[in-house]
This record gives sequence, structure tokens and C-alpha cells, in this order.
Amino acid sequence: MNSRMLAAWSGAVLATATLAACAPDAWQNYKATGYNDYLSLVQAQCQPLWIGEMQLQQFDLSSAGGQGGTFDMLLDATSRMFYNRITPGEFRTSVQSLAMTTNDPRTNRSIDCMISKLPADRPQQPPGGILR
Repeated sequence: MNSRMLAAWSGAVLATATLAACAPDAWQNYKATGYNDYLSLVQAQCQPLWIGEMQLQQFDLSSAGGQGGTFDMLLDATSRMFYNRITPGEFRTSVQSLAMTTNDPRTNRSIDCMISKLPADRPQQPPGGILR
């Protein structure tokens, strides 16, 4: 297999795996009122919200600056944690990997705050179920 075919095949496999791993509400968040309320709470009570070099004044893409991909992965990990698809510990590891460090005090404080704001009775799946 030549290197071009290998690169194309690898890219296709990676894209498929990435989409399959997305949080269940990644494409239909407008119905996720509980999740949206959680994000609003994090936005209001966890400032300054830092993930690596990305400071989020608001929990939306417009605050991510040139780090849209990092924001998308943060939003996916946050949704997966909210819907009990990953544990808070797995969320911590995921977000620290986005920041490319385990010992950034700003990122760790933001992660701690986000975990502390999780509702005790959070749902097991988004409204309307898994992707349709």
C-alpha cells in the first residue's frame, strides 16, 4: 500500500471513530435543556474558565477564538460527562489532554468547578434518545 492510500485510509478510519465517539446530543443540542442549564451554570459560576490557553468568557464557540476544535472536543467531553457516558475522572483526563498538561492550575481549577456543578440526578441520555 503506498503512502497516499495509507494516509487516506487512516484519515477515513479516524473520522469514523471520531464521529462514533461523539456525545449523544452532539448534533441536536437544542432539545437538551438540562444540559444547556448546566453549561449556563458553569459559565456563570466557574469564571475565569480556562482550558489550557483558551479562556471562555461564555460557554460557546464565539469565546474560543482560534481554538474551535479544542472547544468542540471540550463540549463533547462535557456532554459525555453530563449524560454519564464518562466519569468525572475520565472527563478530567480528557480535558487535561486538550490542555496538554496535567498540572496547569487554571485548567485544573476550571475542571474542579465544572465537576462540582454537576447535578446529582443527571440523566443517562439526552432528550429524545441517541442520534436519530
